[in-house]
Amino acid sequence: MSDTTAGTKTYDVAVVGCGLLGSALARNFAAQGLKTAAWNRTPAKAKALAGDGVSALHDIDEVVRSSRLVVAVTSTYATTREAIAGAADWTGTALVNVGTGTPIEAEEMKAWAEERGVPYLDGAVLCYPQQIGTEGGMVLYSGSPEIWAEHERTLMAPGPYSTRVSDDVKAASVLDAAIIAGFYSAALSAYVEASTYALDQGVDPETLNAISELAFQTLAATTKEAVGAIVSDQHTTDVATLGVYAAGCRAALGTMQSAGHKARLLTAAVQNLAEAEKAGLGELGFFASTKVARADA
Repeated sequence: MSDTTAGTKTYDVAVVGCGLLGSALARNFAAQGLKTAAWNRTPAKAKALAGDGVSALHDIDEVVRSSRLVVAVTSTYATTREAIAGAADWTGTALVNVGTGTPIEAEEMKAWAEERGVPYLDGAVLCYPQQIGTEGGMVLYSGSPEIWAEHERTLMAPGPYSTRVSDDVKAASVLDAAIIAGFYSAALSAYVEASTYALDQGVDPETLNAISELAFQTLAATTKEAVGAIVSDQHTTDVATLGVYAAGCRAALGTMQSAGHKARLLTAAVQNLAEAEKAGLGELGFFASTKVARADA
């Protein structure tokens, strides 16, 4: 039987959920020299990690009792609670959930954990599984600074951009929704839409890649300007006004649609800019569209 008294845990970290992301995290923890255990509802998935220095455990109660930190990587907050429901003794063990969910679910999970005396941090993975343990690895955490201080080495293992972003437990989930869904997925969808049009019109792929790279570099700088303008509420501009962007987007939309393309993302952008123009923002900078971004605008 493992020695599971506080301070003498067998494992530094245990991963609950051994899908693509959970497996990547478990392998990375072990590769960083951390004593790592894994549990999965389908035991074979945990056993498959044995060759990477990860111990497969079958009893969730043992997983919790024998580990200083449990990192849950299941599909939802509900499945995480179901997975760890059989664990009775959390003495000396903290819980981090990095499964996908909403800010409200993060707050509910914190309340669930506090009712059971479980120290809790919420988390969000902002990278692909294959980036875990590389320069692009990024897992964000929010909640208790005490838990972070105790487990910082472990929680930083996925990559250099991994960090605690706020005392507010929902902050990591907010950033996940904003950056991965609201921005990255939407932007990637827009790029697929635009690239499909360009390639259909005979643009050489290498030329498209080169021009795209320049556009991405400009976008990276522009996002910092956007945050500054939104925070300061200063939207005067000495470059292109929102109205100029709107006119250009309307022309491009007509061009793409006449070529047989749906251009759904560009349609949405045109609608947003038209609403901003209607609100009298056409002579300001593009970022003035923040004023019509909220539901009550």
